Amino acid sequence: MLVVGLMFAVAGVLGSATASAASVTPVFISGNPSCDGGIKIDPVVSGTYGPVRIVVSGSSFSFYTVGDAVVSDVIVKGGPNANWYHYDPPVTSDTGLTAPLNPNSGKPYGLSHLCISVDDKKFPDPK
Repeated sequence: MLVVGLMFAVAGVLGSATASAASVTPVFISGNPSCDGGIKIDPVVSGTYGPVRIVVSGSSFSFYTVGDAVVSDVIVKGGPNANWYHYDPPVTSDTGLTAPLNPNSGKPYGLSHLCISVDDKKFPDPK
């Protein structure tokens, strides 16, 4: 966790394109959207997946990119639906991403799988 914290701190100091899920409103997607053209992460566990590193913490996760990569879209599948986080302009990191809320508990569903679009390799609009 210290390394991740340092990466975010350094990115903030250097002025790179960072975001916070609190500042990006996810779009609710009914059902199970396609991951064509994206990096699919299933199961969702902390690790490095090509140019993206994710750190899972309970029912949320953070990501940051390796090298010059940028992320334009993240689909977070959990329960019967998904959340779509769209970044314009693309970003190098974000924190606190979750699946949609479970209406029975008021808490996010567990993370089923992720789809991350890197370096403007757009996948079809999940709407």
